[in-house]
Amino acid sequence: MILKNLLRRKTRSLLTIVGIGIGIAAMVALGAIADGLEEGYTAMLTGSQGDLIVTQADAADISAAAVDETVGQQLETLPEVVDVTGMLQSIVTAEGARYFMLFGYDPQSFAIEHFKIVEGEGLSDSKQVIIGKIAAENFKKGVGDSLKLFGSAFRIVGIYETGDGLEEGGGVISLSDAQVLFSKPHQVALYTLRLKPGADVEELRRKIERRIPDVITSQSDQVANTQETIQIVRGFAWGIAFIAILIGAVGMMNTVLMSVFERTREIGVLRSLGWRKGRVLGLIIGESLALSLIGGLTGTALGVAAVRALGSSPATGGLLQGRFSPGLFIQALVIALILGALGGFYPAWRASQLTPLEALRYEGGLTSSGGKGSKGWALPFGVVKLPMTARNLFRRRTRTLLTIVGIGISVAVIVGLQGFTEGFVAQFETMMGGGGQADLMAVEADISDMEYSSIDERVGKKLVTVPGVKYVSGTVFGFLTDPQMTYLIIWGYHPGEYAIRQFRIVEGEGLSANRQIILGKTAAETMDKKVGQTVKILDSNFRIVGIYETGTGFLDISGVIALREAQKLFRKPRQVGWYAIKLEDPKEADRIIAHLEANFPEISVSKTSELAEALPDFKTMQTMETAISVLAILVGGIGMMNTVFMSVFERTREIGSLRALGWRKRRVLGLILRESLLLSLVSGVVGIMGGVLLGQIGSLAQGFGSLFQGHFGPPLLIRALVMALVLGAVAGLYPAWWASRLSPVEALRYE
Repeated sequence: MILKNLLRRKTRSLLTIVGIGIGIAAMVALGAIADGLEEGYTAMLTGSQGDLIVTQADAADISAAAVDETVGQQLETLPEVVDVTGMLQSIVTAEGARYFMLFGYDPQSFAIEHFKIVEGEGLSDSKQVIIGKIAAENFKKGVGDSLKLFGSAFRIVGIYETGDGLEEGGGVISLSDAQVLFSKPHQVALYTLRLKPGADVEELRRKIERRIPDVITSQSDQVANTQETIQIVRGFAWGIAFIAILIGAVGMMNTVLMSVFERTREIGVLRSLGWRKGRVLGLIIGESLALSLIGGLTGTALGVAAVRALGSSPATGGLLQGRFSPGLFIQALVIALILGALGGFYPAWRASQLTPLEALRYEGGLTSSGGKGSKGWALPFGVVKLPMTARNLFRRRTRTLLTIVGIGISVAVIVGLQGFTEGFVAQFETMMGGGGQADLMAVEADISDMEYSSIDERVGKKLVTVPGVKYVSGTVFGFLTDPQMTYLIIWGYHPGEYAIRQFRIVEGEGLSANRQIILGKTAAETMDKKVGQTVKILDSNFRIVGIYETGTGFLDISGVIALREAQKLFRKPRQVGWYAIKLEDPKEADRIIAHLEANFPEISVSKTSELAEALPDFKTMQTMETAISVLAILVGGIGMMNTVFMSVFERTREIGSLRALGWRKRRVLGLILRESLLLSLVSGVVGIMGGVLLGQIGSLAQGFGSLFQGHFGPPLLIRALVMALVLGAVAGLYPAWWASRLSPVEALRYE
């Protein structure tokens, strides 16, 4: 009976299944990518046949870790250790791919042996690279070709396989070349240790961490799940799942509720025949669960297809190789069933509460006067003559309300995300531009993330000599954990350079000596710190000499120390993350940018006002925002189409009467489209208010509230409203066309 009931309204059931499927597909795809990244990192670290990993203690990701080579020398002296090899790894841009995993290994080390050469030969000299089979296919490269990395041509001498998509989508260069390219002289990201048989691993770990400061040890298969990249993707997947459940549950409730409304008399007959409340409840819940299960299976299949497509795309550089496990599929189906249960409970409960007499007397719809049997809202101003378009929406207040909520959530998600993104970018550009004091920014060329940028200070000294350049200021930054703020951002500036002027001291004084720090006002309030107290950064105490305020969230939740001390803390000796450049004449910016990039291939230069558009990590952030927005639009649009279709179906005989009274097809089409547009307009306004409210709630986050200041200007709000109207027009077009094609005889005979 459950399947028979679902097949009564094939279009409605299909649209509901698609709406659920899209959300589940996004969750499955992102979950598989996160699992694939974790599996890739695990294979990368265990494939070398090492027993123990030693890396930087406070590094959020392997790519950001830096361990001095002297640590390797100390490790080699341990009696339990047979062999030690270092590795560097970073994600770079190469040959049009935004993400390309690049590894640095000693060609003679045991760790490089798991890169099985299937064509050509292994590394033997500098400026050579071996690439994975997936990378070779994506780049259409073979042995003897060249691959451009950081502005330099590397000759491809071999193609390898490892069985790990993460590695096969990347490449390997010598450790010495990697140290030069990644600006990490005499440093590695981690050391892999081979131990003597029978060595006590746990005792050795304690010994290493006791003897060598600022390192952490772990077994090879335990490192992957701590990587920041994986955690971000997992968080993104759960965020998508939450949005999908929220919108999908509303859509499911709408569908099932309308099914209950149109079958009210049938339910009355069943109750008269002896069906108990529990049996009716089970029937409706069963239909809801069946819909969600089919939607979950459909979404799972779509998610698998999406991952396959992303994994084979050259733009991803093989980085998005997914891993599908029974646990992931079970998780997706459980979420789909939860969605069905949430969406179906209220309609099922309502159906079960109907008495046989009440159900059998039910006529449905709303009389023109809004009299008995009315399902419309009671109007507060007495009898008000509403236009037909609005009157039709008032017929089913529950359906209209649920549709407004569903579309409103979609619009709120889009407005909130775009507002946060615009606010984030505006703060970032203000911060990077030294509070408006810098015209240009120089970062390391070919990086995929600002966190990886490292520029030799000798470059900065040369930049100052370029005609038209007035000042150059270098900056280093990093994230440190703090019990009261989760993360404390630390900036390193030279106390005498112009860029530090943006930190307006409101209490105390500026930096003048070593082991001093100035704190942002928000950070000081959150940490309950005052001038004269100390802040512990890693193993060093810094005295607070001043409190500053900039009005930029990034900076007001941070602390500033001297550049030299920041370089030491973040293991960037004689390096900076970027340079802020002040010009003699800002109108000469384009000419100077062209000159700098022609003469300094190791850097990428942009105007501070265009920086976010030029950086790969910001492009990625905007891509993620777009992906979520598209998901919300798709699910919301399907919900809107479903609602309009339900309205048309239940008014088929009414439409036949109108056609019999002389209404032309165009007039019927216009009526249905106007209803859809009015519904989307109201939903858009509700969604905009919800998105702005979301921004206000985000700004209250303890410690990080100023970081989440959204920009909700008129252009964004107008775009959101136009998008809602377009959504309504597109979603209502087919139902309106279907209604206009009904012949009077066919419509009047409709049951």
